[in-house]
Amino acid sequence: MNFEYNGNLLEEDRINLVANEIINKYSQINIEKAKEAAMLEGKISNPKTIHDELDRLYNIMLVNSDNKTIVSLIYKDFLSLLNNSNFKEDLNCYINLVDGINGYFQNYTEFPFINDYQ
Repeated sequence: MNFEYNGNLLEEDRINLVANEIINKYSQINIEKAKEAAMLEGKISNPKTIHDELDRLYNIMLVNSDNKTIVSLIYKDFLSLLNNSNFKEDLNCYINLVDGINGYFQNYTEFPFINDYQ
């Protein structure tokens, strides 16, 4: 997925840019849900980090949590990114979030809030 510099954009332009980046990667997501996810994301003024990528994937899953098919698709990319990272000690919040998301898929709980894992 693209993560273009958007620190110089007005909020509406930034949201539209990020929403388009989301839709280009995940065409199953409608524009309204992509914009909701984009609104949760901060500006990108520096080169993207793994945190930027994981946060975006989490936000996409969160706003689509009423559709487990879409969440499952995004979750695969989330897990792949975690598994391929060399900085696991810096990613404890995201690693711990995996248990909550698994509980969501097993219908034990609602989709988890990342703040509960920080």
